[in-house]
Amino acid sequence: MKVKAIQMSDLFKLCDDIYTTVMIVSQRTKQVIDQRFIPIDENEEVEDSIQFSETEIHLDELEKPMVVALGEYLNGDLQWRSPATEDDLQSDES
Repeated sequence: MKVKAIQMSDLFKLCDDIYTTVMIVSQRTKQVIDQRFIPIDENEEVEDSIQFSETEIHLDELEKPMVVALGEYLNGDLQWRSPATEDDLQSDES
């Protein structure tokens, strides 16, 4: 596993707030995890025998979801928007 240091200046290129950056990357990480989810049918009928036919799960050497999300963020591949606050909504109505 390669360990690479990330410069803070690289993180601040797209967003000036480190907390916003962390939230963006963490949300994208959750999306990557959800995309890798393997559904399992829990209602599948199973015989009462010793031999079970288990489906093989092939695990490829995938990068960690956080590394994928951070790479996408640093490359500028992610788009995000800030949620509207009450102050923004009131100024728009004026």
